[in-house]
Parts: sequence; structure tokens; C-alpha cells
Amino acid sequence: MKILEVNKYFYLRRGAERHFLDLRDMLEKGGHTVAVFAMDTLHNIPCAFSQYFVSYVGYNSDDANWFERLKGIGRIFWSFEARKKMKKLLEVFQPDVVHLHNIYHQLSPSILGPVKSLHIPIVMTVHDYNLISPDKDKYYPEVGKHYWKFLFIKKYGFGKRLLLVLKKYWEEWCGFYEKNIDTYIVPSVYVQKICREAGIPEEKIVVLPHFIREQDENEQQSVLPEWIPRKYVLYGGSISKEKGVDKLIDICEKLRIPLVLAGMSENGFSVRSNDIVTSLGRQTREQMKSLMQNASCVVSASTLPETFGLLALEAGSLGKPFFGIKTGAFSEIIVNGKNGFLVSDVEALSVALNDFFSGKKVFDTVALQRETLERFSEKVYLKQLETLFRSL
Repeated sequence: MKILEVNKYFYLRRGAERHFLDLRDMLEKGGHTVAVFAMDTLHNIPCAFSQYFVSYVGYNSDDANWFERLKGIGRIFWSFEARKKMKKLLEVFQPDVVHLHNIYHQLSPSILGPVKSLHIPIVMTVHDYNLISPDKDKYYPEVGKHYWKFLFIKKYGFGKRLLLVLKKYWEEWCGFYEKNIDTYIVPSVYVQKICREAGIPEEKIVVLPHFIREQDENEQQSVLPEWIPRKYVLYGGSISKEKGVDKLIDICEKLRIPLVLAGMSENGFSVRSNDIVTSLGRQTREQMKSLMQNASCVVSASTLPETFGLLALEAGSLGKPFFGIKTGAFSEIIVNGKNGFLVSDVEALSVALNDFFSGKKVFDTVALQRETLERFSEKVYLKQLETLFRSL
């Protein structure tokens, strides 16, 4: 099949991008022809289709100038550039299926019309709550489709909340997703339930948990810097207050357990490295794998309703236990005492980590790794995805 994969970022940024990049590689290994449509950034992986990428926009002063931020506000609602470039790519590539990931804000729903006009099936993988909520991190039942109520949720500045509310009303009024998306892939039963509650027809939702990328024997291993602690806990992903990184730092400093943070700071969150906390910034795939292989465990203090928990899955694939808060879809991956521990709150997380480092909690890491790789196999995922694409 000829498959067009669409995501706003085309480099390793967060969990959604990791899945997107692994999926592209998996489809190509499976004998499919894959094209990519994304936004043009300095961090992008080289791509044969980059001439069709949309110009860069950003929303923060630390990653975009005033013109890029102003253009970004308009693109939240519509982009003539994205629509035009999507048309050109469709003419050249002529895909059998278009598979969307995160297109919100930077690409806009303006790209959907040209695809649908050619009667090409559109599948969307749901990575966050942007589809059903003004807030990507959470669906608020008390807000529902009365999006104006989000203005009174104490999160972000008022201007940002207003923009997000206007965006949701615009999408709802135009019916971009209802009219154009044929099938939604959700990574967990938890997200399936939330999407049904938000009004997405059940027959349009397919549950397909993310997969673990098969090990490449020829993959280069990164050498860790000598100043990285010998025993440490690892957190990977967005470095922000929303993800509970401040609470994680507090726990590790209190317990005197070295913490390594891998990822970019967001929403103005800053980390001061010290004898306990080491912040490495954005890491390559190889660097991230080496960090995880050498970690004692992987941890998250996020209380957000995670749609899946790719960090927990990757930890298991390398035989590392995962410690986190019982929220969202984590419990569909983690079984307490077997491949990690999920607890009720930050205080309980501190106790669990202390028990692990004092030897009170012990894991069979070989069995942990084997069961994770069997459960979330790349081959199983590919077979199910191919069956879905062909049915459309």
C-alpha cells in the first residue's frame, strides 16, 4: 500500500513523535511505500518529501519569533499554505490511505478537505485530548461541548484559554473531524471510553495499543558521559510542571536518589542541575535507549490522564520497572510487583521508590522484558493496522 503519514513534527520530540517515527519505519520494513507530511523545522530528520512541508510556526518566545507566533495564531484555525502543499503532495504521491497523528495548531484541519475530495480513506491516531477538549492534556466532563466553561478552568493564561475555546467552537461548527475522519485509532480502552463519552461514534473507534520497536542488531549504542551517576532513576519526555517533574525532583532530592531528566523544558519550566538532578535536554533515540538500559528504573510523577504511557512500555522492553501514579491508561500496561508499581499519589510514589532502592521491592527483569516484548509486538500491530487500512 501507499500510505501518507501526517504529523506536525518530524523529529523525536515526545511520545507521539516516537510512535510516529517507529510506525513509519515499521511500515517501510513491511513492504509499504510511505510518504510524510509535516512542518519544516531545524530538527527534522532528512526526508524525500520535505519540499511539501509547511513553514514553521511556534507559540512560545523561546522557540519562535514574533512573526512565527502571529502566523501560528492564524494557523490554529486555517492554513492556505498547508492546504495547497497537501494538494500537491496528494497529486504526486497518490496514497491509498492517509494516516493522521497530531495535526492540531501547526498544520490545522485545512488539510482534510483535499484528501476527502479524492475519496481517500482518513485514519487518525488519537495521542492526546485535542480532538475532544480545549486542553490537550485532559478531557473535562463538566465542560463537555460547552467549551466556554474552559475559560473558568485555572490553567494557562486567559488569552491562551480563549484561543483554545475559539478553536474548538470553530472545529465543531465546521465539522472537520466528524465529516472527514473514517476511523479513529485509540491506544487504550481508557481513551476509547473517554472518546465515547465525548460523542465520537463507537463504530468509528478501534483500540490498538502502541507497539515496541524491534531491536536493531546493527544499531549504534551511545556511550554515557562519565559524570552520569552509576545508579539513577530516569524520566523521559516533556519537562514541565504539568507532567509533575517538580514533584519528581522533590522526591529524589528528599531520598537522595540521583534523577536523570531527558527531554525539553516546556511552558517556562526550568531545571537547575545539582548533585542529585541531571537535566540532559533533548536526546536521540540511541541516547535515550542507553540512558534507559543503564537506569535502575524509569519513573513519572505525572497525574495527568495519560492516553497510553509509551515511557512505561519502553522501560519494560528493556527490562526496567516503571514507577508512576495510577492515572489514565497506565494500569493497562503496569501490573504492580510484576513490571513496576502504580500508586495513588506523590507521597506513595516516594515510599515505593525508597522501597525499591533499599531492596524491599525486587523484579524479575528477564521475565519483565520477555512479557513486554511478546504483549506489544511490532508484528502483531502491523498485521492489525494492515487489516484496518485494507478494510477502508
